[in-house]
Amino acid sequence: MSSESPELEFSVELDLAKISREGRTTALHPSPKERTRIAKRLKVIDISALSGEITLSATKKSITAVGRVKSTLTRECVASLEEMEEIVDEAFEVEFLRHAPEPNLDEDIEDWELPEVYEGQVFDIGELMVQQLSLAMKPFPRKEGAVSLAELYGDGGSVSPFAGLADRFGKKE
Repeated sequence: MSSESPELEFSVELDLAKISREGRTTALHPSPKERTRIAKRLKVIDISALSGEITLSATKKSITAVGRVKSTLTRECVASLEEMEEIVDEAFEVEFLRHAPEPNLDEDIEDWELPEVYEGQVFDIGELMVQQLSLAMKPFPRKEGAVSLAELYGDGGSVSPFAGLADRFGKKE
């Protein structure tokens, strides 16, 4: 890594020249210190367990990563702000192109439908696992049975942001 790039929370680099079409499977187990740094990056309270297994295969045209990430996280409930446990057990498959494709003006295909281009010779499967964990996490974790603070302390009614204006001008619904 160059001195300009930020230090990754968890890095396991593989030389793509040593990866075949059949692939290489690697088990990943970040240390407690690495899990703490990952938790800080992902803005979660704690990561008590995190593991993954990734099979990386490469050809001259593409790189494919097939794997699974498992984790036990401590998150904050969006409704009650209480701590809660979230279990992640997610399989994934990601493809990268080794070179950018030539643009084909005849096809009506959006850029976001194409695989990402990866032109390096070293592939970081540790960073890929952290990215896949972040994608697998619930975007708005809510503890089962949690009552939101708005429900607990609010008036219970739905208030329109224009309610004050309606009262001012004497209008009723």
